[in-house]
Amino acid sequence: MVLGVERGVAGGNGAQAPRGVGRTVYAGGPPELDPRREIPELGFRQYWYPLVGAAQVSRRKPRMIKLLGDELCVFRGAHGVAAVANYCPHRGTRLSLGDCHYAGTVTCPYHGFTYDERGECVAALPEGPASRMPGKIRVRRYPTTTLKGIVFVWMGDGEPTAPEKDLPPELFDDSLILYDTTIWHCNWRPALENFQDAHAPYVHRNALQIVVHPIPKRSFYGARPVIRGGGVHLTYYSDGSRATSPYQEYFPGVDAYWPKHRWRYLWTWAFERNRMQRPATVGGLKPFLDDPEWANGPHMPGMQRIGYERALYTRWCVPIDERTTRKFYFHAARPRTALARLYERLQHPIRWRWLNYRQFAPQDDRVVSQTPYDKPERFSPFDVETIGWRTLAILAARHGGRHDRIPPELIARFNGSYTESL
Repeated sequence: MVLGVERGVAGGNGAQAPRGVGRTVYAGGPPELDPRREIPELGFRQYWYPLVGAAQVSRRKPRMIKLLGDELCVFRGAHGVAAVANYCPHRGTRLSLGDCHYAGTVTCPYHGFTYDERGECVAALPEGPASRMPGKIRVRRYPTTTLKGIVFVWMGDGEPTAPEKDLPPELFDDSLILYDTTIWHCNWRPALENFQDAHAPYVHRNALQIVVHPIPKRSFYGARPVIRGGGVHLTYYSDGSRATSPYQEYFPGVDAYWPKHRWRYLWTWAFERNRMQRPATVGGLKPFLDDPEWANGPHMPGMQRIGYERALYTRWCVPIDERTTRKFYFHAARPRTALARLYERLQHPIRWRWLNYRQFAPQDDRVVSQTPYDKPERFSPFDVETIGWRTLAILAARHGGRHDRIPPELIARFNGSYTESL
């Protein structure tokens, strides 16, 4: 019975939180009323996460990678890249400072205790072959799997789920996957909530791939979030109404126009035919994926998916610690020929890695990293995607930390009858 949005928000989007979820917007009051506190500060552990590119793991030296607050020692095991807890169970030394003297193992730099990919101690070198330690101590093992040259790690307790259950489907078909990573200096929750909302036309107005076009206009009025499996998507990402409004609009509150100038029209005419448009925004384009769960929108445990006609872009927010997030960017394409495949590889360093991941995305980080995540909020109707994501995340947190443990009736109650029209 509790609204998923703060009471009194202008233009209401009709999104109702299921009974028992509570508000998804922090309207003020005691900190314990902040719904964001229910979403784990260090992420949802019962999932697979991207860890590292397999080619970046040496056969001679281990490396330390911090993930969800845990330090992992990553090395080449006998059957691929392995990950174990970074602390030797003998005296607590960091294993990542050691060496890989023998294939498939890592050796502690302090007392020479050597562990295999299972985490089992197989030798204590200074104590000799008769040491009683092998077989008696072990370091925690984190299960790993390698897909498309990327190592994924299971961070949860117990047996991992099948990777196909949690990871994007393009990792298991013939799609070409290219990736990159960057670091954002904020918690993963605000990093992920950098959704498709009103921020993009303003924050990114001078990004290189935007400055060659007129400042875009989009409308989210009337859009509703729909939860499908572990994903949230909107009924639409723009109704087109803003596209017909004048480029410069008058704002009486400041007695002025925005944008302030029209100088972009000097060159933007030359780029309009090459503009990449999202299928959920413009009709007539075939989406990269037909599956609504894995198309546009946020997805558990920390992904944001943006689909185009010929490519799909995933921004995965992986918590490092409470204040730092590793961004994994995945670019998926389906080139039909060897030449087209080569073209995708050649354009990726410029079009995606430099323009998008290194020039476009850091504009968000500069703002989000300086934005407190514990202040009261007043949502706009354009924040509808955040409402859907928070509802899914809070429900998952309350039901064992996974989306597939949420009672179906709660999801059905949130989605409502409008899902039948999708």
